Amino acid sequence: MNEEELIVHVQSYPFLYDLTDARYSNTPIRENAWEEIGDKMKLKKCFL
Repeated sequence: MNEEELIVHVQSYPFLYDLTDARYSNTPIRENAWEEIGDKMKLKKCFL
């Protein structure tokens, strides 16, 4: 995995890390953002 690419993608979704963003508490929006990041990086979806 390219860590720099991951950082760039995460930075484009500030609600993933910015506690003051109203969308931070919206789990479906955050899950969708992680899925989009995974798609952009061509990663398999995994469940924990």
